[in-house]
Amino acid sequence: MNIKKFLIYSSNCERDSYVWNMIASLLQSFQSVIMLMIITRVVGLSDAGVFTIAYANANLFVIIGKYGVRYFQISDIKKQFTFAEYKSSRILTLIIMLIVSVGYALYSSDINHYTVEKLQIVIWMCLFKAIDAYEDVFIGLYQNRNRLDIAAKSVSVRMIFTLIIFSISIVGTHSLLAALIITTVFTFLTFTLFTKWTYKYFHEKETHNFKNVLLLIHNCFPLFAGTFLAFYIGNAPKYAIDSILNSEMQACYGFISMPVFVIGVFSNFVFTPILYKLSVLWNEKNIKAITAHTLKQTVIIAIFTIFCILGGYYLGIPILSVIYNTDLTNYKWELVILLIGGGFFALTELLSKVITIVRYQKLMLYGYATVAFLALLISKRMIEEYSIMGAALLYTGLMAILSIFFVILTIYGLLSKNNKGEIK
Repeated sequence: MNIKKFLIYSSNCERDSYVWNMIASLLQSFQSVIMLMIITRVVGLSDAGVFTIAYANANLFVIIGKYGVRYFQISDIKKQFTFAEYKSSRILTLIIMLIVSVGYALYSSDINHYTVEKLQIVIWMCLFKAIDAYEDVFIGLYQNRNRLDIAAKSVSVRMIFTLIIFSISIVGTHSLLAALIITTVFTFLTFTLFTKWTYKYFHEKETHNFKNVLLLIHNCFPLFAGTFLAFYIGNAPKYAIDSILNSEMQACYGFISMPVFVIGVFSNFVFTPILYKLSVLWNEKNIKAITAHTLKQTVIIAIFTIFCILGGYYLGIPILSVIYNTDLTNYKWELVILLIGGGFFALTELLSKVITIVRYQKLMLYGYATVAFLALLISKRMIEEYSIMGAALLYTGLMAILSIFFVILTIYGLLSKNNKGEIK
């Protein structure tokens, strides 16, 4: 098959956008699941724990690289900024991401007494995820031009290749660090080739105004700060576990928390393809249509969450124990509580996108900052008192509070826009 032709050509862009976005979302979400399955069988539970915290750190810092720009970029229907300006801002945020991630890795190594190998794994994982951050700006371009299918195909094929290379590398070397280095280099080369093929299709002018780059960074700061705080909130239990419990306990928490993101992924691949449409509706001031889409998606999230909770209660632990080759029998109720939290997480993801489209993203910061501060205050105490159960209760409680805030903000935003008919 001609991969270049496959990436660009589509007989039905809307259909392919849904299908391939679903595939890409699943691959992105289950990337760490598949990697952990292989790690636990090849190099053991302790390395799985190292991978869990390294992956959590990398996903936190990749938020600096992405800077929350993509949904702003997708909804930039009036072309306020050129793609060259979006790309320049991304290069700047990537440099900051790498500086901060390496600095934090060195700090954590000193405080939590990492081995040299664990420190290197954490740093290489950040480099690995930096590729995703740069790719994200191209995905934003393709979706803004109503060609999400191209972006989704590129991500899907690249991630399949990445997982194959990682599997071969770790089986061949029996070293998580060596496998991660090989996979990162291969991923970078694959991304470069795919982007060269697909970017030419759009014939973008490489002109930009540096003042606009700074304005873009300023406008998207609330999105970045909110996303960064949101990810910290979601991973606060893992950071507390890293400083209090051992790598084996970290791995077990990572195993039972993985299904949580299935709910968010499901919501994401149903909702993401219509973001462009919602942006157009907002540009036309069609508040009723946006409200209807949001309510429909909320109901879908609720139904799917209930389905996942029932599945988790009856089948979750046996399946996870087989997948990760670890006895997780004692964590049944922790899993159920985390799945409830997953429903709240999916709702916050949905509403944050709606709030961004109606340009009330600055107000999200108040909710994120309040809940993040609460997480900072009680995380360690919850883990010290209740161990893994404390981590599960902490996660779900924080997500519930954030969801309530976002529901109120969404209602306020839509009603305010409906009354005033203007964008702040």
